[in-house]
Amino acid sequence: MRSMTGYSKLNYEDENYVISMEIKSVNNKNLTTKVKLPYNLSLLENYIRAEIASFISRGSIDFRIEFEDKNENLKSLKYDEDLAKSCMQILNKMEEDFNEKFSNKLDFLVRNFGVISQKDLDTDEEKYKEIISLKLRELLQDFIKTKVEEGNRLRIFFKEQLNILKSKVEEVKKLKPQVVENYRERLLVNVNSVKADIDFKEEDILKEILLFSDRVDITEEVSRLESHFKQLEYEFNADKDSQGKKIEFIFQEIFREFNTMGVKSNMYEISKLVVEGKNELEKMREQIMNIE
Repeated sequence: MRSMTGYSKLNYEDENYVISMEIKSVNNKNLTTKVKLPYNLSLLENYIRAEIASFISRGSIDFRIEFEDKNENLKSLKYDEDLAKSCMQILNKMEEDFNEKFSNKLDFLVRNFGVISQKDLDTDEEKYKEIISLKLRELLQDFIKTKVEEGNRLRIFFKEQLNILKSKVEEVKKLKPQVVENYRERLLVNVNSVKADIDFKEEDILKEILLFSDRVDITEEVSRLESHFKQLEYEFNADKDSQGKKIEFIFQEIFREFNTMGVKSNMYEISKLVVEGKNELEKMREQIMNIE
């Protein structure tokens, strides 16, 4: 079980490269990835997105890289000799025309005319991909570790909540026989209060009790809830990468069974247990939104 919330950072430096990577995520129904790259790694964007998707199935991902190739620092500058000579001729001519001297023509030339600029270098994609791939995998492995740690904390919470739901249903099962018995007693009291005026047959009373018993019978709901609880136990104990959507669906089914039980039970004590169970389930539904 993995949380959709995670964070990891990696810093690396050797004689050739300085690399800083950061990845973080929050919950999302699907996988969305924002990638921020320096210009010299832009050709690797599709590769990086695919690599992230191979590790992660759901969540909103923010990923960034800062990258420096030490070997390109000096090679990246170029000097436009023709432009420099043309600009210097103009500056000299201006000095003659205005009979004024520039304090530092070279400084003025470099600052204002762009005679020194950065080359458009051909990126060595395979060379960069090799080092980025290695470090990206290190980052993602640590990232997954943080997601698993958070997921395990949520697993403990879910198991505790599931035990509470089980206890609520066990209490309902104990109260279930009383529903019909309470109705039978109320019905007999009502019949006895008016039997002097109306002739009742015993089979009519029995038929009414049987009809009521069928209307309020929650045996199927209890059975389905217990089946869903077993499914949840399996999911909470399984080590799978993506479980959130399946567990969300099981929660929906449990909520539906609780609702039906509450409508059919016709007994305050059971209705109270149903409300309490739905409250505990809602706590679980809020947290399952964070599971991948």
